[in-house]
Amino acid sequence: MPLVGNLRDFALHDFLSLVDRGQKSGSLQLNRPLDNEAAHLFFERGRLLAVIHPARRERLGELLVRLGKVAPEQVLQALQQQQMTPDQSLGQILVAQGAIEQAELQRVVQQQIEDKLYDLFGWREGEFRFVNNQRPAPDDVQSLVPLPIEGLIMEGVRRADELARIRQVIPHDHMLVRFVERPLDQTPTINLTATEWRIFARINGRLSISEIADKTGLSTFQVSQAVYNFITAGLVEVIDVPRLAEPASRARATLPAVQPLSAPSDARDEEHQGRGLVERLFGRRR
Repeated sequence: MPLVGNLRDFALHDFLSLVDRGQKSGSLQLNRPLDNEAAHLFFERGRLLAVIHPARRERLGELLVRLGKVAPEQVLQALQQQQMTPDQSLGQILVAQGAIEQAELQRVVQQQIEDKLYDLFGWREGEFRFVNNQRPAPDDVQSLVPLPIEGLIMEGVRRADELARIRQVIPHDHMLVRFVERPLDQTPTINLTATEWRIFARINGRLSISEIADKTGLSTFQVSQAVYNFITAGLVEVIDVPRLAEPASRARATLPAVQPLSAPSDARDEEHQGRGLVERLFGRRR
């Protein structure tokens, strides 16, 4: 009989601890009907195997192509091979064919799984249901080696606390990010990490935080964290826009085109403004 409940009464980190201690295998299904949000977590003997959002499922091949790790032709060849050997996962076939190194595949997959899990720690309510012995589909993004949960719980709780602070300034991930028209001349020199530079280079007044995350391959948490720091330094601001009504299937919404209030309308002017900020405000990269 499935175990059911609500995250209001039993937090995600508490449930993960039970899975860890009981070495459970199966699927934890989370559902927030009011937000049309759902997520499925898969476990093998108390370790995390995959985190899937059913309505916006990204297959392993799609992920690797999006991140530039493999070519579409390599994925197609691997999928054809999988039809003949259905007991092999797509990742195993790609490694065997030499399309990607096993260590690199595990690194990419593990990063994706962890980031999706950490985002779920922000869910303060929602229905949950645990079903024993369920496994992800063979072509889902799943770890080659199931991940220990204890460390993930500690990091997830830490991120949830930090995200609560960020949400006071950035209420949601669909806000557009743009440069301020006139940065303060007294703004001190700021050293950016490599990750922050990747995010900074995507700011153009037309992309939201979630869209920047998609284009950089980073998590929305990482982008929100960096944008929060940029706002604190007086370099950027976020603006809210009406979101299109989302269908029940929760296909990723497309934001309507928004004309910035005072920023240049031409994309090249916005990019030039960004380069000017770099020249004026930033020193060496750390």
